[in-house]
Amino acid sequence: MKLKSLKLRNIRSYDNLEVEFPEGSILLSGDIGSGKTSILLSVEFALFGLQPGQKGSSLLKNGKDYGIVELDFETNNNIVKITRTLKRKKSITQDTASIEINGVKEEKSVTEI
Repeated sequence: MKLKSLKLRNIRSYDNLEVEFPEGSILLSGDIGSGKTSILLSVEFALFGLQPGQKGSSLLKNGKDYGIVELDFETNNNIVKITRTLKRKKSITQDTASIEINGVKEEKSVTEI
């Protein structure tokens, strides 16, 4: 799998972020609190959704009602885009999920992706 890009809105410390990943190995470096873990947690959320025991409040930016993570990657000669959203209601939950493979988009439940 080759990561291509990651887009975040209202995720942890990021209001709006777009990261284009270069070819080859990727090294995240920076000072404590610069957002390295936020990027890794966002990739994990895009691929697997909220994990057992993980709370949506660990991802959704404080004071915001929704958040979006969009991950573009290439695998087995397919271009894939996964989009997941978080929404604040009584608690913070996964809201929607979609997967697009080579331009064909499907809306699915958060567990089907």
